[in-house]
Amino acid sequence: MSIRTRIFVVFAMAVVAGFALLAYWISNDVKDRYSESFEEIMVDTANLLAELITTDMNSGDAALHKLDDAFKRLQLRRFSAHIYELEKSSVDIQIYVTDDKGIVLFDSDDGQALGEDYSKWRDVHRTLTGRYGARATHVPDEVSAGDPAEKLTIAYVAAPIYQQGKITGVVSVAKPKSNIDRFVANAKSNLMRAVLISVVIVLLLGLMLYIWVSRPLQALVDYANSISRGERRQLPRLGENEIGRVGEAIESMRQALEDKQYVERYLQSLTHEIKSPLTGIHAAAELLDRDLPAEKRAQFTQTILTETERLNVFASRLLQLAAVEQRRDIEKRELFALAVPVKDVIEAHAVECESRGLTVILNQTADQEIHGDRFLIRQAIDNLFRNAIDFSPMGGKITIDIHRQEGDCVIDITDEGPGIPDYVGERVFERFFSLPRPDTGRKSTGLGLNFSREIAELHNGRLVLKKRNPGTCARLILPVGKP
Repeated sequence: MSIRTRIFVVFAMAVVAGFALLAYWISNDVKDRYSESFEEIMVDTANLLAELITTDMNSGDAALHKLDDAFKRLQLRRFSAHIYELEKSSVDIQIYVTDDKGIVLFDSDDGQALGEDYSKWRDVHRTLTGRYGARATHVPDEVSAGDPAEKLTIAYVAAPIYQQGKITGVVSVAKPKSNIDRFVANAKSNLMRAVLISVVIVLLLGLMLYIWVSRPLQALVDYANSISRGERRQLPRLGENEIGRVGEAIESMRQALEDKQYVERYLQSLTHEIKSPLTGIHAAAELLDRDLPAEKRAQFTQTILTETERLNVFASRLLQLAAVEQRRDIEKRELFALAVPVKDVIEAHAVECESRGLTVILNQTADQEIHGDRFLIRQAIDNLFRNAIDFSPMGGKITIDIHRQEGDCVIDITDEGPGIPDYVGERVFERFFSLPRPDTGRKSTGLGLNFSREIAELHNGRLVLKKRNPGTCARLILPVGKP
């Protein structure tokens, strides 16, 4: 697992854990907040009833007939109240009243608890001692109508009844928490929905950030790997940021190292390759100082001219190759039919082919077009065709096929020469490596195939040599259209 992926996984785990902890804390806290609001209203109700009961009792209604009549009428009252998602149509509040001993004097639930001793109940006991009295009692084997996952709970809040400044009784208001449970369940459901949506949004934003950061990093890794494999590739667009500056630093370092290696390699190769012709020129020049027959003097003079021409061709090819190798991209692109430079090369070597009795056959299955440097492509084809001429036997045949292959344009130049020995392999593409020509035994500069491969790679193409029986096929593969 990459570091980028690990960072994203840790980020995702932190987000999920953080939102889960937040949801857990809020969901546990929301019930308490609803209960606080619920209980605060019940406190007001209990104290209001305590004052009304005190008034009735002071008026001589010790049996609380008015209160009993009020609750009987309240139970018959029907209404419709839409409280957000709740529709309320009846009153579910109950009360009971005790004396200063905790004995029930009044019970709104049809008087079922009349005469019972409630002095030990927390709401009554605490209120009789001058403290705030409240309790919550679970009803056995019953679930809340508001939330089936909760047991039915009835909340009791008591208030003292005063007469002449002395506590003479307690009124306790009872109300089931079914509606509170419904409100809490809805709040938790909405909370979980909001948390899930928030988690998804944050993770999507994190994923977008991950992709935004990881793509240029991966492009930079791919670029570094391609450079390590020796491939010719441009620095990808990494943006105006730290990653882009790292890429530019790597590119600058690569160019500096390549330039240094390039100079060192060329100095070594150049020294090695010019040593042989210079030795020949030096030896011939020394012999010319002696008294020699005219034919020998002409022979040594010709040797000097031949080796000088060889050095001249070598230097010219070397400069061409150096110019191509130092290019990062194609400066001048144009769309052209590949058959055009092929026909130009065939025409340019027509006289030489005729003098050697060579037959040139051009097979073109389609008029393929490529987008590149016409001059460089022609030079690459010219080098390959010249090799085919050099290695073809007298009266032989050279076949050029232009065709499509898997979206690429392919040029096959096939001769009937002796072919490439098995021991050569990829060395045939090495700079300054050359095989002796069959007719003369002489070697070329060893730069042609290397030059052609550089041009192919500059166009995002390839150059391969395949052995035929007889002969050799040089296959130049170029992308169709814009590379």
